[in-house]
Amino acid sequence: MLKLEIGWTKPDGPQHAAVLCSRARLARNLNGRPFPAHLSAKGLKSVLDEVFAAAGVLSGSAMLRLTDLDATDRRFLVERHLISPDLEEHPVSRGAVIGSGETLSLMVNEEDHLRLSALAPGLSLQDAYATADGAESALARRLPFAFRDDFGYLTACPTNLGTGLRASCLLHLPALSHAGSINAILSELPRLGLNVRGLYGEGTKIMGDLYQIANAGGFGRTEAEILAAVGEGARLIAEEEVKTRSSLLSGAETRRRAEDWIFRAAGVLTNARLVSFEEAGRCLSLLRMGLVSGLQGLPGSLAVVNALLVQTQPAHLKMMKNRELTAFERDELRASYIRENLK
Repeated sequence: MLKLEIGWTKPDGPQHAAVLCSRARLARNLNGRPFPAHLSAKGLKSVLDEVFAAAGVLSGSAMLRLTDLDATDRRFLVERHLISPDLEEHPVSRGAVIGSGETLSLMVNEEDHLRLSALAPGLSLQDAYATADGAESALARRLPFAFRDDFGYLTACPTNLGTGLRASCLLHLPALSHAGSINAILSELPRLGLNVRGLYGEGTKIMGDLYQIANAGGFGRTEAEILAAVGEGARLIAEEEVKTRSSLLSGAETRRRAEDWIFRAAGVLTNARLVSFEEAGRCLSLLRMGLVSGLQGLPGSLAVVNALLVQTQPAHLKMMKNRELTAFERDELRASYIRENLK
């Protein structure tokens, strides 16, 4: 599984200096079936079998029954943003369908019967939505999705009623964080119908200065309106981040301080023998800021750093060695792997 390509980490999308990727997720349920939380074990298995039978239309995709995977494999899928932590923790009669390049994924029997997600690099919400919508249309020809004229697509959570669309962007905001202005900016999001989440989604921590910006709800809004709102919010925040980076690197004193943060981080990454996941996130974040800002003399490339933000997570390291690792061994392997890739 380590050989799977991480297509969404490519640094070639619009606004990629501050927007790592865009996601469009569609929630769907089968008509006449209770939501997963109210299904029996037999009912969950029936839904999984029916969805997997229909998913054959998604050519080039791998179908994974989560009970066939061990805990490390399941965590690996969470770290790749292919399944949620909730699906990882409840694997029985749950499944995932993973497309080539990891740009398309489908969770079966999470909060809804189906949660179909598409990822695209940079600020590319329209591209992500087109991929997800195309896959949903193919599945809709084989599966009876629950829909009402007054409510739209029926979903387990009322905030997803209507289109069932949750659009989000993963933003890298180190300059706003270091300047101390991030909280003021994020506090404006609810007014725009948006919210902020951590690296792995709702209720998770902010790590490596990475923030997920998403629509708070969708009922009463069209897909186009949701995509426009999230895209505009992400664009404005990304522009503010780029402006703040420029400001930090313009004045003599502020530039020297920013360079000190960045080159100290690079020094840790290229020399340390033990690096925790949290420290790796902080240092890679600063190195990425330096690279996109055009600072000379830094190690690695934007593509390498983007990939390292994913590959240095605990389950990835465990899979590299194919055995359990102590915390010490993980930190040692992480440091070694980073040094090798930044040469």
